[in-house]
Amino acid sequence: MNKAQALTFEKGKSPKHTAILAMVAQDQGCQCEAYKDWFTYKRWLSQGYQVQKGEKGIRLTTFQAGEKKDPDTGKVKRWSRPWGFTVFCRCQVKERSAK
Repeated sequence: MNKAQALTFEKGKSPKHTAILAMVAQDQGCQCEAYKDWFTYKRWLSQGYQVQKGEKGIRLTTFQAGEKKDPDTGKVKRWSRPWGFTVFCRCQVKERSAK
């Protein structure tokens, strides 16, 4: 993932996650905004940042939907499963130094 990809969200933004992250930021005493200052560990790395040692992320959950067509009957079976991920705010990372 390159830096530009790390800053984009193709699948949309969740109002529920936005509210959760706003409350957490307020509790932490920072001004970090969802989808602007909160990213997963890999997205921070792609942007050239490292999560500081000892920092704890916020676990969020969403649901992935899918479907599978039965080749014998032709019926489509739809499913949904939980998918969790952890995010860190800008206050929890430092820019990586060039080596």
